[in-house]
Amino acid sequence: MTDAANDSASALLDPGASPRREAPGVRLSRRAWLRGFAGAGAAHAACGAAHATASADPDPSSLLLKLVRRVTYHPTPEELALAAQLGYDGYLERQLNHLALSDAALTAPLARLTTLGMTYAQLLAINNSGQVRNELTEALILRAQLSSRQLFERMVEFWTDHFSVDFTSGDCSLHKTIDDRDVIRPHALGTFPALLQASTRSPAMLVFLDNVSSNRIRPNENYARELLELHTMGVNSGYTQTDVQEVARCFTGWRVRPDSSGPTAGQFYFDAAAHDEGQKVVLGNVIPANGGMADGVRVAQILAEHPATAAFIAGKLTRWLLGEHASASVVRDVAPVYTSTSGDIKAMVRRALRPEHLHDASPKLKRPFHLCASALRAVGGVITSTSRLRTELRLAGHSPYSWKTPDGYPDTFEHWSGLVQPRWNFAATLGNQSLTGVTLDFSVFFAGAAGVDAMMARLNERLFGGEMSPDEFEHVRQYMLPEPTTTSKLRDAVGLALSTPSFQWF
Repeated sequence: MTDAANDSASALLDPGASPRREAPGVRLSRRAWLRGFAGAGAAHAACGAAHATASADPDPSSLLLKLVRRVTYHPTPEELALAAQLGYDGYLERQLNHLALSDAALTAPLARLTTLGMTYAQLLAINNSGQVRNELTEALILRAQLSSRQLFERMVEFWTDHFSVDFTSGDCSLHKTIDDRDVIRPHALGTFPALLQASTRSPAMLVFLDNVSSNRIRPNENYARELLELHTMGVNSGYTQTDVQEVARCFTGWRVRPDSSGPTAGQFYFDAAAHDEGQKVVLGNVIPANGGMADGVRVAQILAEHPATAAFIAGKLTRWLLGEHASASVVRDVAPVYTSTSGDIKAMVRRALRPEHLHDASPKLKRPFHLCASALRAVGGVITSTSRLRTELRLAGHSPYSWKTPDGYPDTFEHWSGLVQPRWNFAATLGNQSLTGVTLDFSVFFAGAAGVDAMMARLNERLFGGEMSPDEFEHVRQYMLPEPTTTSKLRDAVGLALSTPSFQWF
């Protein structure tokens, strides 16, 4: 980005600041970042309110752009046209019925990622954990950008954090590929009880949380504690340390076959000799002696059916879709749906995204992965390699599958609002077409747009759904003048638009 573009970006991100001559990697003060982005969030909220009726009875058609923003990683013109054609409920149902949507655009890009379909034994044989991790991350980026199943991919991201496994931790480098393929993806829009049962058998989870070393002599409580606190009931929900200990006893003997096991290496199995066969009592439920593997299965069932789990899952899912400050009344509206449908995820999503709930939802700050995906969808980048993109995500603190603790990446403004530098650098690098592995064709992007005003209208349409703030619009427009604008300024203008506070929110 040129010095002039840096000045423009500084003014946009910190409207009260004087123009500055700084390198593209400048880091603004936290105060400037918070002021600029909080202001953009308020502007988005005001814009949403301007298009809506009373929250008790909103007009769904006025909320289509907001719905597409929440359901997808970016509201492309094609998605917005589809939403206008189908209407609010029709578009949401289309995304919920994800298996009916073709993902042909992903066939060729994913075909080159040969590790995605391998067994653990096959992954072990290639002896390249770096390749396995990189291909899983590349697939995630490609799917977020190209998949027609946008809501499904957003829910995959949600459950990946909910059942978080750090794939840089030991053998998890290989196990996480299988966890993503066989646990998270098949159940992301299924039912929570089925997803929970699948996760209890996930080699990635059992290795990451040390359950593979748990036996009747020394039960390991790590998995049991996180199962209660993070995966189901939530902290301070009424379980006791005794419950943790009893759950740990129920999962003794849940194992993963060692690397030396040939074709069955890395697979889940139950070691009866290591299991505590005594009677247990979990949350007041008696689990009879000599139950074997059924003890753990029963625990997962008890937890999936617990009222605290309904409240915890409904609350977390609602905040994911509507924002971290979603009202308690909305959560109370969603939680009974969990109970009445036996944890049907689609039903909960459908309820959370009712027009009256979405109407009152505040804007959300895009996490770095979301920002990356939305920018790529907005400008139509063609990805040939994700090496540089993975670096950008790492610098932004959001390398997929790499959160060190089992609570998953945070989904809060406070956590992600501190650094502008990685966001600005990514936007500038993508805009000026120097992001290695990503090709942009601005002749296609601006096709038919003659003159600065037409080009600005195209930027507004593709990046902001037509809702770019007047101040940001005029700031970028002035940067592109005088006419005819240069190729260099045009590229900078794209990077500048991607850097604006408004583009950081959805």
